[in-house]
Amino acid sequence: MAGKTALEEESSAEQLTYPAADWRGFFREHFGPSMLWALIGIGVSHIVLAPTLGATFGLFAIWVFGLIYLAKYGAWELGIRYNYGTGKNPVQGYRNLPGPKNWALWLSVLVFTGMYTAITAAAGMSTAALVAALTGLETSIAFVLLIGFAGALVMFSRYSLLEKVLIGFTAALGVLLLLGVVVGPPEPGTATAMAFTVPDLTGPVFVGLFAAAAGFAPSGFSTTVLVGSWSTAKGDGASELREKGLDPRDPAYHDYIRAWIATGRRDFNIGYAFSFALITAMVVLASNVLYPNPPEDANFALVIGDILGDSFGEWSFYAMLLGGFAALYSTVITLLDGASRATADILPTALENEEMDSEPIRKAVVVGVVLVSSVTVLSLGNVPVTLVLFVAAILAVTEIFFYPANWYIVENELPEPFRPSRRWHAYYVVSLVLVSIFGLMGAAVRLGFL
Repeated sequence: MAGKTALEEESSAEQLTYPAADWRGFFREHFGPSMLWALIGIGVSHIVLAPTLGATFGLFAIWVFGLIYLAKYGAWELGIRYNYGTGKNPVQGYRNLPGPKNWALWLSVLVFTGMYTAITAAAGMSTAALVAALTGLETSIAFVLLIGFAGALVMFSRYSLLEKVLIGFTAALGVLLLLGVVVGPPEPGTATAMAFTVPDLTGPVFVGLFAAAAGFAPSGFSTTVLVGSWSTAKGDGASELREKGLDPRDPAYHDYIRAWIATGRRDFNIGYAFSFALITAMVVLASNVLYPNPPEDANFALVIGDILGDSFGEWSFYAMLLGGFAALYSTVITLLDGASRATADILPTALENEEMDSEPIRKAVVVGVVLVSSVTVLSLGNVPVTLVLFVAAILAVTEIFFYPANWYIVENELPEPFRPSRRWHAYYVVSLVLVSIFGLMGAAVRLGFL
């Protein structure tokens, strides 16, 4: 196929869509992928881990989550930089990582099948515990019904209406949590004491809970691939250049790409800040209502329902359970959909068979996750908090890979003007050291050293 003439390229360049510079235009035209990402995180980390840490360590838990959010930000920032700068999903760049051929793609498939099955089981069991409190069903039976319905939705329908309803409930929950902090804040003296009372940082309780928080909050690093998919689907940045047959490496389009990278980063920053605001609100409420008695497997749903009781009264019990259900169940559905689509996209490339039909792969992954997670939950019984802590500590170890992988492909595939500065390099180094320490903490817990 002959290349484009200079006149054709100039005509295509004139039709490029630059991002809106004002906030109104941004929210109208470009806002979105970050909130989809945030909704994945507003589940287990916010509904299970934040109350547990807040009830165990008081407001000191805010410092814990602040460090985690600060350290983990870079992995997604690199993914967004790559996505808008190359027009590709980061997972497409993993083919070029040094080492055995396609090893990173196979590792990604393992994460999106094996680890996502465990995450789905953990999120689903917590969801089922809330449903059991509302309906009287056994937790295991509620799980099978919920995961079965979610699997059917992902396989056979677009579930757009249900998705909107769940997002609406989750947003309402976020508003309630923030209002709850305003209406019923802890006493200033008590708040100061809890915020600066340092627990035993080397003890098994702190290390175990910290590792769990580092695994799930705000979400696992693998979601950088999901953010890349949503961003690419919008067709902005270098994606638009590729669609028009233009070369993103051409200096003529650098201003255009620079504007879109800034827009993509702005979008993600909003979702990131929103996620942190909600997890902080949950810690404050848990510190005020539950401290020093964290939720346990047997009373998890009842304790979560009472989080807003001091702020709004008895009616908030059911509002909290419904909001918590929506946040967790939307996570279950998104995990099923994301894991199956990511695997279906990656596997043909890993097998070097781009003609392979990806739809049977997607459906097979959905069925596999539903069946294996159901067997797991039926075998374990009602242990929502224990399962979340167990899976989260493993995540702190297994998902580190995506961070340096994103850094490598950014440095090797982006044009020079869009590669990280020295300041960003310094941040990535410190950040990766911290993330590695988080992983070591998770490994120590799971291997029984603590």
